[in-house]
Amino acid sequence: MDAKPSDCGTLGKGRAAAKLILLGEHVVLYGRPAISLPVPQIGVRATAYRSRGTAARLGDTAVSRQAMAAVCAHLGVPEDGLAVAVDSDIPSERGLGSSAAVAAAVIAAVADLWDRKLSGETLFALIQESETLAHGNASGVDARTVIGAGGPLWFQDGVARSLPVADSADRAVLVVADTGIAGSTRQAVATVRGRLRELGAVGAELLEQAGNLTLGAAEDLRLGRLAELGRAMTATQRILVRLGVSCPAVDDLVAAAPAGGALGAKLSGGGLGGCVIALTTDAPATRAALLAAGAHRCFEVPLRPVRA
Repeated sequence: MDAKPSDCGTLGKGRAAAKLILLGEHVVLYGRPAISLPVPQIGVRATAYRSRGTAARLGDTAVSRQAMAAVCAHLGVPEDGLAVAVDSDIPSERGLGSSAAVAAAVIAAVADLWDRKLSGETLFALIQESETLAHGNASGVDARTVIGAGGPLWFQDGVARSLPVADSADRAVLVVADTGIAGSTRQAVATVRGRLRELGAVGAELLEQAGNLTLGAAEDLRLGRLAELGRAMTATQRILVRLGVSCPAVDDLVAAAPAGGALGAKLSGGGLGGCVIALTTDAPATRAALLAAGAHRCFEVPLRPVRA
């Protein structure tokens, strides 16, 4: 029987956060920008240790195996006798970056076990190897966001930077509503690709519209224009519907959110299920409206990073 982490001497620790996409999912694969946020209140913890038996991985997935292989190859250390225990609070297949967070935590834990420091760019590249396995054509948004320091990130063409957020945005939160339906990012990406091919010039115009909405939203965040930001989210949702990645459960929650005081709502992530995010200054009322409309559970994410 393999040793468990508590039975071992040296341990390596790693952690990564969940993520949300505020605007720009899917279209980011076509050169348009996206805005994302790390969600530090839910995440993944990984513990790497040397096992006395055949290496077993608790919480074993194809992503965690790929992450371990990638970081061991980079560090030039053997996989034999190495085990990783993974403990995740992030529901899988909900557009919350579960696979990227698992990869990030595993990679960080193995590097920590060997007392090696990875640069941000190296960590990103290693996470991307695992993300490509999980999703096929991975934009890099998830890999950048799950290791972000907090607050909204602007992402385009593989590069991320922090976005300024007005102090007045402290009164706004995103209520995240889980539809309870697992979504497949790989399937959603293929759906959008096919829909854009069918739409031709109209599809190109939708990409342009989505990019412009994200560009405007960055300015809305800087100036604290919450109503305008909410309208941009709802307009983006209409584009995502036309691109084929919404579903009845998502539509129901988006439609119900304004009755609870939401300023705007949309799916977040791949779609075809997953989660809806609603921007609001009245979280209890918005949460109640979303739960009444069929959300399986809700949680809240500050639009602006919480100050220590």
